[in-house]
Amino acid sequence: MLEYDNSAFYYFAITLLGIYILPSTYYVVMELLQAFVLGGDDVGAKARTKQEQAKAKELKKLSTGFQRLNNTTFISNLCILVLAWMTFIYLITLVSNDGEVNQFDPFVILGLEQGVATAEIKKAYRKLSLKYHPDKNIGDKVAEEMFMRVAKAYEALTNEAARENYEKYGNPDGKQSLEVSIGLPSILLDNPKVVLVLYLIAMVVVIPSVVGLWYANSKQYGEKNVMYETYSAFYTLLQESHRMRNLPEILAASAEFRQINVSKPGDAEPLGVLLTKMRNEKVLVKPKIDHPNILRGNLLLHAHLVRMNDQLTPV
Repeated sequence: MLEYDNSAFYYFAITLLGIYILPSTYYVVMELLQAFVLGGDDVGAKARTKQEQAKAKELKKLSTGFQRLNNTTFISNLCILVLAWMTFIYLITLVSNDGEVNQFDPFVILGLEQGVATAEIKKAYRKLSLKYHPDKNIGDKVAEEMFMRVAKAYEALTNEAARENYEKYGNPDGKQSLEVSIGLPSILLDNPKVVLVLYLIAMVVVIPSVVGLWYANSKQYGEKNVMYETYSAFYTLLQESHRMRNLPEILAASAEFRQINVSKPGDAEPLGVLLTKMRNEKVLVKPKIDHPNILRGNLLLHAHLVRMNDQLTPV
């Protein structure tokens, strides 16, 4: 029977947490530096017009200070990171107090200090052998295992040949093949059903759910991470007779654009005004698709390309 080893579990958990903590801490620190120290005047392009200067000023405001940090990704990552660091420090404390990975030690098994008298060894053995005797713990595999360990520890300290083997090979039975313990907390040894439940949850619920979500998301994308739905839209809409002026509507028909340009309450009136103005100024060809999300994206693309941003309402 494998022995559950608290110390091994601590080291294992610390290693796993470290894999997450290091890159996550780097991300948080860099975001804080960008928000309060490194964030400068550069927005990635030179502002040439008043509209571009106003836009650049708005972008700088959003990319510095608390405005930069006020997003779901950073806040959720920060909360998880704080919890991970607290757990990490707690595990380090446990390791410092109990950091020795389990090995056969008869004194530890009998609960004795090194160098005690033989009488104390016999007294401890009698007490523990009575406690874990199979006749008093019928069907208890844990007690049966402990009874065998107590007997082995007693033999290692009282029998000359066994003690010589223990001092020479670390085992009263002499040289042994490699034995390992399982890196899980000993609380699971007293609750074996917990291991089974956790295993079933991981294998039947967690792993299939993660794989299913990943597959459901990844199967939407084709080459160069373009959605298959977008390829289909372009294949259907693009024609040889199309010119550059037709492309904004076709781009707006892509799945990615339609996800961004979801029609919102209150859109209809300002977009109607914008559509009429663009038609009057002949900067927009007659839309061929009536889908509200596509029309919204088409109008916004045109507003940007022909510098009619001042015609856009906050909505």
